[in-house]
Amino acid sequence: MPDKRLLYFTSLHAVAYHWKSGTLAQEETFNIDEEGVAAFSRYVAAAPGSLFTILADVVEENFFQENIPYVRGADRRTLLARKLAQRYRDTTLALALSLGTETGGRREERILFSSFTNPQQFQPWLDALRSNQARVAGVYSVALMAPLAGKRIAFKTPRYLLVSLQQGGLRQSFVENGRIRFSRLGRIDFSDPRAVAQACAAESARIQQYLTNMRMLEREAPPLDVIVLAPSEYKALYDAACVNAAKLHFHVFDLDRVARSAGLKSAPAETLAEGLFLHLVAVSRTGEQYADDSLRRFYDLWRARVGLIAAGAAVFALCLALSGVKLFDTYQVDQQAEADRQQEAVASRLYARTQASFPPTPTSTENLKAIVKNYLSVLRQSAPPANMFVDISQALANSPQIELEKIDWDIGTPKPAAGGRDAAKAPGPTQTAEPRYQIAEISGRLFVPQASDYRNITVLLDRFVEALRSRPGMEVVSTRLPFDINAEKSISGDIGVERSAEVPRFSIIVSKRLGT
Repeated sequence: MPDKRLLYFTSLHAVAYHWKSGTLAQEETFNIDEEGVAAFSRYVAAAPGSLFTILADVVEENFFQENIPYVRGADRRTLLARKLAQRYRDTTLALALSLGTETGGRREERILFSSFTNPQQFQPWLDALRSNQARVAGVYSVALMAPLAGKRIAFKTPRYLLVSLQQGGLRQSFVENGRIRFSRLGRIDFSDPRAVAQACAAESARIQQYLTNMRMLEREAPPLDVIVLAPSEYKALYDAACVNAAKLHFHVFDLDRVARSAGLKSAPAETLAEGLFLHLVAVSRTGEQYADDSLRRFYDLWRARVGLIAAGAAVFALCLALSGVKLFDTYQVDQQAEADRQQEAVASRLYARTQASFPPTPTSTENLKAIVKNYLSVLRQSAPPANMFVDISQALANSPQIELEKIDWDIGTPKPAAGGRDAAKAPGPTQTAEPRYQIAEISGRLFVPQASDYRNITVLLDRFVEALRSRPGMEVVSTRLPFDINAEKSISGDIGVERSAEVPRFSIIVSKRLGT
């Protein structure tokens, strides 16, 4: 955190203080002349990383209230800038404070315009700060700090007059609803404490009359509360001088106690109430101050840089936290993998012990693997005859004149029977042993009225053969009829003579590829 240096400007001189953790230490005093300004410039240059805050306590501070239309955003900023330019010739140290809105009739906003009527007296000090690129946090006045002092005292009355004695003079600030309404600084002789105490009472009566004439106070209003910050060693004089009247109600507070309750741990012995107000400037976060953007430029740049660093640090912390989570996850995975490896080692040892207890095998493991491989190959190349028998029975269902005597079933490559009727349709001799087939030789007989009715027998067998071919994957390799129909031989027998004693027999070879 950079050092905080507080500059107290009066019409007579400028005093530089160093503030840290509630401790206020005076560093240097600069007179209003060329030598003093040069010394001030050297002082600022010697503290390049410090934050400077200015507290002004001069007579030339003006307050003016005016109502403006209720607008917001850029229109409001433009309107306020125009009003300040109309009111003050120099707006480099000017301020517009909102006092709330009017409740009845037309909706308007009450604005308190304030400025230093002679900002030229600050220019040598401000130029020295600009030339050294000092980080100026703001320019405040004792009047702006008066509401904060009232809050530190925990004074609950909505209207009161705060009277304090600083090196710049006797300051009287009228506060209403937590906002400054009017402030006045008067010259005073510090050599006579009793006269100062009596001046507090007398000036308070004059201010009350002025506020009534300016209609800031109603004529029938109750007595105005007056808070007097009295130095500890002269509090008895202030108690005797500040006597309640019809229009005034005095509350005398010990300045040192008020400062301690506000958090000021120590201050130079010659410091009056400005020590309390300087401390309030150092610890307050109020945005109501007189400095414009040009004077606060380097302070704003510093805040932007701090913001970027803070954002970067936050992002880095987030990435670091995510990295920690990932590292923890990786550690857990490694632990789980190590546990799995140990479990695998235990299982391997247990399997080895169990395998050692097996009786010795008659052959080697390689031979067993080869046998199992061949066995699986045999299983893939073999099939039960049930499916093929089902196909044959389905084809036989529409041929009641046919009676099967036997079925020879085998697995291999089909070979057509010599002289068979369908020999030309069988696979040629060039075919290899692959693929494998189921082969069935169907033997049966035909029950017909006349065994010599060759035409009827042929029709019945052709119908049965076609039924077999219609089955999925079924192929007819060869067919052997009860009679020979080759052209080289003649059909013998008595045509037209009944041969009921003879039963025609046939033989059909069918095949079906494995896997179909």
